[in-house]
Parts: sequence; C-alpha cells; structure tokens
Amino acid sequence: MDNFIFESIFEKSENAIMYWDKNLKLIKANKTAAKMLGYKSADEMLGMPYEKHLNISEEDIINKIKNAIETDRLFEIFEKQYISKNNKIIWVEAHLSPIYLNNNDFIIQEIDYDITKRKELEEKIELERKRFQQYFELAQTINVILDRNGDIFDINNKACEVLKVKKEEVIGLNWFDNFIPQEIKEDVKTVFFKIMSGELEGTEYYENEMVDKENRKHIISWHNAYIKDSDGIIKFTISSGIDITEKVQYMNLLKNTAVFSTELLHLTNYILSNTAPDELLYDKILKKLINIIPHAEAGSVLLKNDSGVFEYVATYGYDLNELKKVYFNPSTLKRYDPYIIYNIDKYNNLLDKDRKILKKYGRSDEIKETILIPLIINNQLYGEITLDTFNYSFEEIELNFARIIKSNLEFSLYKVDLERKLKSAAEYDFLTGVFNRQAFMYKINEILKLSKRYNQKVSIIYFDINKFKQVNDSYGHLIGDEVLKFFTKNIKSSIRESDLFGRIGGDEFILALPNTGKDGIKIIIDKIFEKFNEFFEYNGIKIKVKFSYGYSIYPDDSDDIDKLIEIADKRMYENKNENR
Repeated sequence: MDNFIFESIFEKSENAIMYWDKNLKLIKANKTAAKMLGYKSADEMLGMPYEKHLNISEEDIINKIKNAIETDRLFEIFEKQYISKNNKIIWVEAHLSPIYLNNNDFIIQEIDYDITKRKELEEKIELERKRFQQYFELAQTINVILDRNGDIFDINNKACEVLKVKKEEVIGLNWFDNFIPQEIKEDVKTVFFKIMSGELEGTEYYENEMVDKENRKHIISWHNAYIKDSDGIIKFTISSGIDITEKVQYMNLLKNTAVFSTELLHLTNYILSNTAPDELLYDKILKKLINIIPHAEAGSVLLKNDSGVFEYVATYGYDLNELKKVYFNPSTLKRYDPYIIYNIDKYNNLLDKDRKILKKYGRSDEIKETILIPLIINNQLYGEITLDTFNYSFEEIELNFARIIKSNLEFSLYKVDLERKLKSAAEYDFLTGVFNRQAFMYKINEILKLSKRYNQKVSIIYFDINKFKQVNDSYGHLIGDEVLKFFTKNIKSSIRESDLFGRIGGDEFILALPNTGKDGIKIIIDKIFEKFNEFFEYNGIKIKVKFSYGYSIYPDDSDDIDKLIEIADKRMYENKNENR
C-alpha cells in the first residue's frame, strides 16, 4: 500500500523528480522530468549522467555536489539551467537531499521546480532597468529623482551640465534648498510634500524656475512620474525637464506668431513619431522650416557621412541628385550657433567643378542671404541646415526662430537616434550583426503566418561551424570572433534581402528562406559552399572554414517553428557525422 501511494505521488507530481546514485547516474525519474527534458518516457533517461542536460556554464554545480557527497553534507537548494533534447532552456530551482539505505549507503533525491517563466520575467525587468538607466544618463533632458524628503536620489549628466555641478557633489542634497529660487522655494516645497503625502494629486506637467551653481535662473518644462510601494505610497518622484529659458524669452516676443509655435510643435511630433527612411524625414523637416521662417524661399540639409565630410540629404528649390556630387569640409563652419551668411558663394572653399555644380543646380550666385543652423548631437557636429532667401533680408526675429529650431531639432533627432540604437541593440547580435535568437524567433513566426495565408513553403537551414572549438583553443577567442564574422559575411552575401538570418548561439546559425522548397535549398547551399572555397586569413593565420547544415521545410516537416528547428538541428548533426 505504501509503495502504491509513493508511486502515485511520484508519477502525478507537477515537479520533476529524479534519483541519482553516488556516481551521479540517473536510476529513476518521473514523467514530469522526462517531459521537461524532452524524452518520451523516463526509461529512456536511465543511466544518464548528471551533466548530460546541464548548460555548459553550470559545470560548477557538479563539483559542488561531488564535494557535498565527499563531506557527507549533501543538502542543496540552488538554481540551474537545463537544456532539453529539443534545445530549449529550462530554469529550475533544484532541491537535493540524500536518502539513506539499510546498508548505510545512500542515493540522491532531486526535486526540480520549473522557474523558467520567473527567470524570463527577471531578465525582462533587468533589461528594462538597464535601458532606463542608459536613457536616464544619456538623455538630453534634465533628469532628477527625488525621495520623499525632496533629497536628490539620482541626477543625470544633462542636469549636472545645466546646474554646473558634479554628480557626486549633489547626491543627497535637498533639491529645494539648493536649486529652487528663494522667492518660490516654500510654495514649491509645500506642493511637493502635499503630493508625496497624498493630499494632492500628482502633477504630470508643469514649469518652474531653478537656479544653477552660478545663481543663474533657468525656466524648466517638467514631466513628472511617481514610483509607489505596494501600499500605494509614493516613494520617489522622477522629473524629466527641458531647459526652455531662451525659448520662453523668445516666445514671449512671439505671442502673435501662431504659425511658428503650431508648425514647430507639428514638426517635433512628426520627428518623434517618424518611422520613415532618413531622406524622407529630412525632406519633411526642411519643408516645415521653410514654412516657419517667413523669408526663407529655399534650403538644404547636409549631414556628416562616414568619411567625415558633409553631403546633401535633402533640398528644397534645388536639384538634389546633382548636389549629391558635392561634398563640404566641416572645418568651414565658423561657430555652433545659428548665424547669417551674406555671400554663400564666397563662404565655401570648393573646387571649381563643385562651385560650378552649386551655381547651376544650387543657384548659389542667386542667393542673397543664408541662415545656417549647425546641429550638435552628443557634443559632435551632426550636420547643418541652410535656409536661403533670393529676394529678402532675414530679420533678427528669424534668427531667433532658428535658435529655437536648433534646440528642438537637436533634442528630437537625438531621441530618434537613441531609440533606433536601442532597438538595434535589442534585435541584433553585437558581434556578427545578424538577428539574435529572440528577434529571429519573433520574425520567423510572422513569416510563417503569412506563408500559411498564401499557402507558401518556408525552408529552415541550421548551420554549425565544424571544429570551431579547436579554432578557439588553438588561436584564441579573437580569431574565433573573426571566423564568426567571416562566416556570417559569406552567408549574408549569398542570400536574398527577404531571407532571415540569425545567430542561435556560439557557432550555430539559422537561416529562413520564405517561399522556398527543397530545390531552392540546394541552390542556396551550393552558392554558399562556393563562398567557402576561399580561405579565412587574418594576421598571417590561414584557416579553411567548413560547416555542417541541416534543413526542414514548412509545412512538409511540421507547422511548428520549434519542431522545424529541432528537425533541422537533427539533420545538421547527421550531416556533421557523415562529414567526419
């Protein structure tokens, strides 16, 4: 009866239960353990060594357990990673304890609680924390975090720059006593403490003055957010602000100029929500600016390219295709604030052929005056905008417009550029530049949905570089990294733009070929093999790079992406064994 109860509990348990002998060989497991590790039954697992499904990074666990056995102190609770037969990563909380037998011998009982979802959530939280910290520090907005007492818990680089202080000097100082003007300090403090105590609703947007270390006042436009504990009590205030001192001064002069403020707002919103290619973005910006500046009749946008020179990316009133043949040296820039050029033809030190192109297609000899707006992002010259007039003279108020435009554009373009970099970092493998595992899985599922709708095949090819570990062991990881780059470069040059290429991990890669069957696989594989006829060469080292591959086809082999990858992976190992 006792055995019957034990077996019932053992088999029906939602947790994986395994028993190991003193040599760490499996002697018994339940159905949950078999399912977790990808086996059809627990019998298949008998005799399996403990390390068989452990992640490589978990090798210290083996030593830990062996040491516990030798010292007769075996009772362990720890987290570890399993890699199942179908290459899934499973996180478990493992409970190990000895079961002593009648002959003073013992076996080891292991009970595993699946914590994969919890780990995934922790990784997402950590990623979001890092993204927030990166954005907090690099943002061109003033970012300040205050605790319940109004003391500075954290402050970013931009805030320190505006306040003319060092971060370590101000952490822990009271914000109101040190950086709010005396005449408004008590009122601002009163409102803050009422919000923190719950007497008032939190204010999301507001403007007020702050004073820097040199006692200069700045008008800041703030956006507030609040961090609450589990009881709903506010613990911190996160304030993000833009120094709008100059803007406010100018806007006070421009109350009757509704077109400027309306169009500038529309432009900023457009930039921040833009998903269009760069040239379309800058074309839109340029047209808006010419509409905002009353006397502007034409203009252009130039950006610094990879060679460090300016090139045209957008024009209004000129022939962009012809002007793209002309390049400018950034050293001709006189200063970093907007200014007026009264003779653009003499301003640029150009070759005769370039000067002729500018005269014919850029009407340089017709331009009466030019407002030049330099764009500075991350303290680097990013580009410049020129606004030209043929029939008028620019007024001082238009130069003031240009200063406000410059401030808004630099902030907006920086934010767009930062978000693109963050998105790229989240999707692409940092070493090879191809999609990482997460991005590949997301995109292949979208491809399979479309293929199902249009009844099209999709081929999956799984690659593994032969003897890659020997390359790392013989030549070092630097050469190993260069081999990985060489491998991905050859694959990328052999596939279509519509194909999906990603790095699964280590030296394993995966390729998805939409609307492609078995014949198409042969064509692409033959093409790839031709690329690898050439040797990899680096710093005098010459290596013949070879690889193994396996494939699967949707929907012939399966309609599930995990199964398709499993099949391709299995065939890849068969191919590797044949090559041996």
